[in-house]
Amino acid sequence: MLNLSELGNLHADIQAVHEIVRTLKVIIDGKEIEIDILRNQNDHYFYELSHYYKNADKTDPHDPSENRYSSVEEAARGALRYATMFYRSTDEGGAWVRKESFTP
Repeated sequence: MLNLSELGNLHADIQAVHEIVRTLKVIIDGKEIEIDILRNQNDHYFYELSHYYKNADKTDPHDPSENRYSSVEEAARGALRYATMFYRSTDEGGAWVRKESFTP
C-alpha cells in the first residue's frame, strides 16, 4: 500500500494524491458506465463515475453529499446506488452524459 501522505508532501504544489484501487464497469440499459474506486491519504474510499444520468425533469447532475466509505465494497455499493438514483427506464428525454472530468 502506498503512503499517500508522503507522496503528497513531495512538492508544495501537490494538493492531493489518490490511489485508484479498483475499476468496475456496470451496464445499465445498454450503457456502459465505468466506476473508479479511489483511496485517499486518510484511508477512506470514494468513487468517481464516468457518466451521470440526466433525466427529463432534472437539468443538473445530482451531487452526492457523502462520498466517503471505509471499504472498497461500501464505495462500490454507494457508486451503484448513485448511478441508478435518477435513472428510470421509462424516462423519455433522459440521457447518460459523460463527465468531462472523468479520465479513461
